Amino acid sequence: MPRIGIIVGSTRPGRFGVQPAQWLLDLANARSDADYELVDIEAAGLPLFDEPGSPLMVEPQNTHTIAWKERIGALDGFVFVTPEYNHSTSGALKNALDYLFHEWNDKPAAFVSYGGASGGSRAVEHLRGIMAELKVYDLRDQILLPSYYLNLDEGGRYRFSEAEEKAAAAMLDELVFWTVQMTTARAARKAELVAA
Repeated sequence: MPRIGIIVGSTRPGRFGVQPAQWLLDLANARSDADYELVDIEAAGLPLFDEPGSPLMVEPQNTHTIAWKERIGALDGFVFVTPEYNHSTSGALKNALDYLFHEWNDKPAAFVSYGGASGGSRAVEHLRGIMAELKVYDLRDQILLPSYYLNLDEGGRYRFSEAEEKAAAAMLDELVFWTVQMTTARAARKAELVAA
């Protein structure tokens, strides 16, 4: 079974991102096509990038980086749940991405974003450029939650719509398809390198 991580891309106190991440995890766990898990970058405890060299060329030195490398390296695909801060993603998510290189490579990613009227779309546009550099295959379909704060109940819980659930199901279908394809391709490439 492929392993897919749903990554909470905000560390701000009172962050909204945990709600869509948990919602998506609950929907995903009702399926039987992959193993899904929540990956909270706040829990990873990563300081501002503090490795002595680029992860493209240098093995990590710090304990927190090694733990992050193992966590991400064990996953086969990703969903990034991102806020939009100043027309981009959060600094915390960018920092978490920058810590690694090879562990992101040749894996697919989908996006759930939230913010004001744009629904976080500009954050995802910036993430797509980062994904290209990390050799991540970013899926076209994404879930936008525009002006999410206008759709909260009295307890502060977001009211997810049927249309959003359908969009999530379609996005997960595509993500699982590409996760399986790319996991197979990575295994074949590894076997070729071993045999060479």
